[in-house]
Amino acid sequence: MKKKLLIFDLDGTIADTIYSIRDGVNLAMQKYGFPERTYEDTRDAIGNGARELIRLSVPEDKRTDSELVDRVLADYDVCYGQTYDRVEGCYDGMESTLRELRARGYMLAVLSNKQDEYVKKIIDILFEKDFFADVRGQSALPRKPDPTVPLMMAENLGVSAQDCAFIGDSDVDVLTGRNASMMTVGCSWGYRAREALGGADVIVDAPTELLRVFE
Repeated sequence: MKKKLLIFDLDGTIADTIYSIRDGVNLAMQKYGFPERTYEDTRDAIGNGARELIRLSVPEDKRTDSELVDRVLADYDVCYGQTYDRVEGCYDGMESTLRELRARGYMLAVLSNKQDEYVKKIIDILFEKDFFADVRGQSALPRKPDPTVPLMMAENLGVSAQDCAFIGDSDVDVLTGRNASMMTVGCSWGYRAREALGGADVIVDAPTELLRVFE
């Protein structure tokens, strides 16, 4: 299927970043004497931005304390700066797939609900400069699944929504693409059950399958 711009989620789609997030979360939890979180705890809490990650990481009886959540979030932002680079690489087959898609003439971009600063830094670790046409994380603009940012990215790159595909591992990513009137591709190797991707136009089970979807 010929599109012009392929927008990828980062966490759980391009790379497994949970260990780096978990380690940052646990540094913040330690400051408050809260129980540490497991890989699975962190995996289940991500996808809707750093504040929601922290809200779901503090003890359950403290999750309605907005001031506390904000304080822990501020500490997490500092702590994650010490752990964000604990990413070993892309999922098997992802880097070669992305390079082949570029060679086929597709523009590639990244949109994550992770903090914008760290999205850019992680992409700089994994890929050479300017590999992606645009890389964005959470900022003052609405986060996924709001369509504002993906549509802005498309417009800035001179592409219509109909010529874009949104590719990710979660229901949030599928909904983002649908809200933006873009083709949606669900990635089953990520952090959510395959059933969560049921609204996607296409579901792929390995990165290399994207080469069959985008010829």
